[in-house]
Amino acid sequence: MLQFAEGEVTRLRREFKRVMEMDEAMALCARLSASLGGYLSPPTRITSVYFDKPGYPLARRAVSTPRDCLKVRTKEYSPDIGAGGVQRVVLEVKRERHGLTQKRRVWVPRAQLAHVLRGGVRLLPLIAGGSLLPVLAVTYRRHVYQCSQTWRVTVDRDIGFHRVTPELALGAMTLSAERLGEPLALDGQVVVEVKHLGEELPEWLAALNPGCRPAYSKFAEGMARVHDFVADGIVGG
Repeated sequence: MLQFAEGEVTRLRREFKRVMEMDEAMALCARLSASLGGYLSPPTRITSVYFDKPGYPLARRAVSTPRDCLKVRTKEYSPDIGAGGVQRVVLEVKRERHGLTQKRRVWVPRAQLAHVLRGGVRLLPLIAGGSLLPVLAVTYRRHVYQCSQTWRVTVDRDIGFHRVTPELALGAMTLSAERLGEPLALDGQVVVEVKHLGEELPEWLAALNPGCRPAYSKFAEGMARVHDFVADGIVGG
């Protein structure tokens, strides 16, 4: 079985995103499934919490230069294959620059998350310093299509943007969409992301590359919808 979340295509890759309407996305999913011999990707529900420092420097950068930015976030998966009954989150630092994406990830028992964020960890030295606060929660459903270690396609839909408190983000209980409550905003589009190691993609897959179209970011989009300071002064700049 391929390790979707822990392989080379996660740690260092090239990627592009395409925002689609539902009909176009479902046609793509059918083609991806056919390329995998009829495999139907089961959905995973994901809750992601983004962190920032006072003054929101990471959010401002994600909005103004989406292809050159840094994101710090947690993710929780349902179902979480491999958790062994332990409530846990994956803590990520995602660096996007010059068409390359690099991730540093570490799995953390939920009960230790607040301690890890306060002190930083060896795998994620960029988060050390203890000044990070949760600023946004995003929930969505994801289907994953992958037939090799060199490329993967994820299809995200039912995207919701939520306010989140430190008590929820850093508490000992798993953070689900139900615990967050109704989202403040929904994105009715489908976000397709193609992640690859630079090898040649199938022609029909490479054709999805949006080229010079504006980049899509759940972090930037959610901050624009949930936090007034972004909507008032940054998105249009």
